[in-house]
Amino acid sequence: MISCAFCHGQVSKQSQRMKFRQWSDKGYVQCEVMIAVHVCSGCGMQMLDDTADRVMDEAFRREYRKLP
Repeated sequence: MISCAFCHGQVSKQSQRMKFRQWSDKGYVQCEVMIAVHVCSGCGMQMLDDTADRVMDEAFRREYRKLP
């Protein structure tokens, strides 16, 4: 089990929906993804999973290709 770096509480993995927009040469690209987040039960601190960047990059590329 992972413990929190701040309060040493127990950290669990949860899936959360995240909406974001990113600037591109075609304007803003709107994206929505489900990512894994580690959440501390003691202080509530949230940390993105190691795969979050990859998931967000893939979502950006997918939505970018849909733009004219």
